[in-house]
Amino acid sequence: MFVSTAAVAAAPALAMNSAADEPLAIDHKGILARVEQIVDLLRTRYICDGWKMDEDGAARALDDFRRHVHGPAFNDEDEHTAAHTIKR
Repeated sequence: MFVSTAAVAAAPALAMNSAADEPLAIDHKGILARVEQIVDLLRTRYICDGWKMDEDGAARALDDFRRHVHGPAFNDEDEHTAAHTIKR
């Protein structure tokens, strides 16, 4: 099964804010903190023989989550997609 790292990172932040009588709020600061923790753990722990971190991918993910907190916001989904297109 494949799971989006964004979904994994967002789950705790969303769950804490989802009271039945309150509108759903996204805790972008909480999500960023969790993503930073995940990247740090993957960088500093043994995963398995031959495994290595995709540093470019990690940097793009961190930049994206930091942009949600610190801005500037993406104008639309097309701009967001273009920002994450891998140029080879």
